[in-house]
Amino acid sequence: VLKDGEPIGYEKVVITPTATGRTVTVDTLTDVRVLFLKFHYDHQRTEQWHGNKLVAVETTTNDDGTHYNWQASYEADCYQLAGKGVGKREACDGAWPLTLWLEDITTKTDLYSVINAEPYAVKIERVGTENVRIENRETPATHYIMSGDVQRDLWYGTDNKLLKTSFKRKGYDIDFIRVDAMTLQK
Repeated sequence: VLKDGEPIGYEKVVITPTATGRTVTVDTLTDVRVLFLKFHYDHQRTEQWHGNKLVAVETTTNDDGTHYNWQASYEADCYQLAGKGVGKREACDGAWPLTLWLEDITTKTDLYSVINAEPYAVKIERVGTENVRIENRETPATHYIMSGDVQRDLWYGTDNKLLKTSFKRKGYDIDFIRVDAMTLQK
């Protein structure tokens, strides 16, 4: 995770195959000091998938000292969501959490925050195919622009997984750029 090109943290996504689909764990940590202000974000999420269907999500987040914990369970396009700091919600709008690791999210118009489950209405437009610089090499990617309640530029690789996302936060350029786990171990 970069702020104006400087490292401020990481997001680790681990995809583990299961007998019926996959389990995805996401661990995000950012710590940044701007002048006299310190910003801290610590988020853990576990997603359960049966085939290509999201069936359950569980999160824990510390967003600058405000704590959120919530769980959601899915049956087709319907879900029940409840937890600390988010209340309860039942809906059949097909919304997913803002889980960007999988390109399938680009088909959604209803999302919700991975922090506090706040609903988002978005439009996602496919820009086209282009190369992005990942680990000092040009990598083919499909570029999308997300607009509406959430603004993001998204680039997905040929494996349908997120390569890069860019957005503004409090006036700063924020980039999440995928690196291979083997690169991090070197």
